[in-house]
Amino acid sequence: MDSTSETPERRGRGRPRDTRLQEKIETAALSVLARHGFSGLTLERICVESGAPKATFYRRWPTPTACVMDAYGRVWSEAEYKDTGDPQQDLEAFAHKLMQLYGHPLLGPCSLVIQSESRVNPEVNARVQSRALQRRTRNTATLQAALDRLSRPPALSAALILNALNGVARNVETLRWPVSDDELRLLIRSLLSAPS
Repeated sequence: MDSTSETPERRGRGRPRDTRLQEKIETAALSVLARHGFSGLTLERICVESGAPKATFYRRWPTPTACVMDAYGRVWSEAEYKDTGDPQQDLEAFAHKLMQLYGHPLLGPCSLVIQSESRVNPEVNARVQSRALQRRTRNTATLQAALDRLSRPPALSAALILNALNGVARNVETLRWPVSDDELRLLIRSLLSAPS
């Protein structure tokens, strides 16, 4: 969760907002959630872990849940399918990125906690579904555009191909079911096969 910019964000009157501090608070929120779950996700724990005063926290988020959901969404925003013109290689890179995210020391445990909480907490469910749908829509459209350029489009839809890779990545990291790079390449080649 390193900062990509050393320059603080400008926001009108007053001091500029320090993006590094915001990321530090978000990382602390994910860490607290991973260790204590939603029942232990408290403002006090986040502020102690991040070293940020409560007033600083409240200038950014109304609740610890809002903070942790922003943090979770920001890290998951890295799961973007990038079209470089080679769907085979692009899908391999995407699958590896998904594996990296599912294996992330904070994101992996937080994903399990958030999945469970989203079943009983409408606020968490709405945030998770909204962000996931936006990301899925972007990734599906980008992959579909790449597939449309192929001389022989695959039998499977872009959405199903992404679903399959997401399932494999999740199983590799959460269930520890190994997949070699050669197996991943073969799987992607199969997913990209044209109808027989």
